[in-house]
Amino acid sequence: MTIRTSNGVTYLTSELLSEQGVPHGFFMRHGGCSPTPWKSLNMATTVGDTRDNVRENRRRISESLGFTDDRFYDVWQVHGNYVVSTGIPRPPDHDHLQADAITTNQQDVFLLMLFADCVPIMLYDRNHQAAGIAHAGWKGTLNNVVGELVKKMKQDFNSNPIDMLAVIGPCICQKHYQVGEDVAFPTRKIMDNNEVLTKRGGAYYLDLGLANEINLQRLGLSKIERMEICTSCQNEDWFSHRGENGKTGRFAAVIGLPH
Repeated sequence: MTIRTSNGVTYLTSELLSEQGVPHGFFMRHGGCSPTPWKSLNMATTVGDTRDNVRENRRRISESLGFTDDRFYDVWQVHGNYVVSTGIPRPPDHDHLQADAITTNQQDVFLLMLFADCVPIMLYDRNHQAAGIAHAGWKGTLNNVVGELVKKMKQDFNSNPIDMLAVIGPCICQKHYQVGEDVAFPTRKIMDNNEVLTKRGGAYYLDLGLANEINLQRLGLSKIERMEICTSCQNEDWFSHRGENGKTGRFAAVIGLPH
């Protein structure tokens, strides 16, 4: 994991992906133009910030990775497990599709998803030159959104999990992610690792990052990098829905393909 800064925009990169020349980044909240409570690199128009601010912030992150801001493909994230496969960037006049994972095998497309505690997961198939990204909250984790993404990459690009590299980005840590019995019960049924769900003081705490790492391992992926950075613990660097009581922005995770 490496921290990079370009024109005031700060982001993390993965060693696994950087070694393969994959353009990508998990963008911290610094270097944008949005005011408090979205300060400052907010990427969402659905949280109260202005569309002009978000457009400028998108321009800044695209510039930091070396491409123009008309090459993004993004979706309307709904905490499900539907996957969109795209061969082109999303035209500005096209509505967002509802989905929580995206994949492509085209070099002129950069996949973008938004986060503020949920788990960002990037995939790269080095043999078939395909990339994917998933958004996993507790619903997406229990419904194995990353499994659906791998399945879609198999179908569309003939990808093999053995050839895939996976990166789990910054997300909320277990000690800050309390859940109720409605989440604990299905988690116990799906996850056989006792560390994924713990009980403390009569309350349950879920480790979303570990749960998604287990999901990836079950799919046959072995090259997995997990950035154990908590968005709530490090709220000064990352937007956190729980850490800021819902009044916050969204950070971007972006992945493309090597040129």
